[in-house]
Amino acid sequence: MEDLISVIVPIYNRDRYLHETILSVLNQTYTNLEIILIDDGSSDDVLRIMKHYEKLDKRVKVITQKNMGICLTMKNALAVSSGKYIARCDSDDVNELDRYEKQLKFLKENNFDMVGCYIKCFGTGREGQKRYLEQCVNKPIRTYEEQKNRILLGQPITGSTMFCKSEVLKEILPFKKDCSIIEDFYLSVMLHKAGKRISILEEEKLNYRVHNENLSLSGDKRLLEKHTEVAFTHLFKDIINESRRVIIFRKSDEKESILRILLKFFSDKINKFKIITESEVKEFFMNNMNEITDGEGNVIFYGMSFRNCVKPFIECGKYRPYKNIFLSGS
Repeated sequence: MEDLISVIVPIYNRDRYLHETILSVLNQTYTNLEIILIDDGSSDDVLRIMKHYEKLDKRVKVITQKNMGICLTMKNALAVSSGKYIARCDSDDVNELDRYEKQLKFLKENNFDMVGCYIKCFGTGREGQKRYLEQCVNKPIRTYEEQKNRILLGQPITGSTMFCKSEVLKEILPFKKDCSIIEDFYLSVMLHKAGKRISILEEEKLNYRVHNENLSLSGDKRLLEKHTEVAFTHLFKDIINESRRVIIFRKSDEKESILRILLKFFSDKINKFKIITESEVKEFFMNNMNEITDGEGNVIFYGMSFRNCVKPFIECGKYRPYKNIFLSGS
């Protein structure tokens, strides 16, 4: 008998898109599905639509709850799921009809723990946004190094493309309420931290709708701050001692070089989404780093508030001119 796939569709006020989303799940070429439609306290016509499809197809299971956010919604749906594998489709996106068949085959043949897939953006959002998202998401993950680098660069498996072993999700439970704004990044980080294998099907199997209500595209400054906090806590904690964070530069002029790296890292967010301005980056850098000279010609910057700019420093090794910079927790 074919393995059962539980498809979780988290829903919050998406009645105008929901028919198209649900039909793209019901009509999959892989038919042994448990389809969990979970309403996170919607105030529109979502419940009526869900009930319609529950009557229409016995594979559909309807759950309602008060508004809890995406992480607790996923956690609650996972708790009632029966499938050996868990897939997700957000309530404004549209699957290609062979998505789950292709992802299951790819995962099993390579013994991955979680896979995503490439996306094709559509909808009312700006064309520049769509191109940028496709460029970020549609990159291969063929080795452990590529998996690690993808996560370090803040480009995780997009939540709506997630296809994962159920036992892995239930073991790790990578759904934390205060990480709702970056839940797909947190998911990828926690699986990577647990030593799980992650990859991406290099075929466009999800049509990702871009519109003004996309949380991850809202330009909210909290998104960047939370993203960096999670990266620091779960990826870099062993590298940098929180009580004393020291960056040693071998040249007195490296301060400006590091600032250029910082601006380079944030440039896409500055230019594309206006999350922060260049002047804010400079102000943050200058206000949070104190300059000290060690008496031997080396310039030391002591990080007074390091969380929100740790990632660019970790990435310094990627830039050849700055390989003489290193981080120390002592």
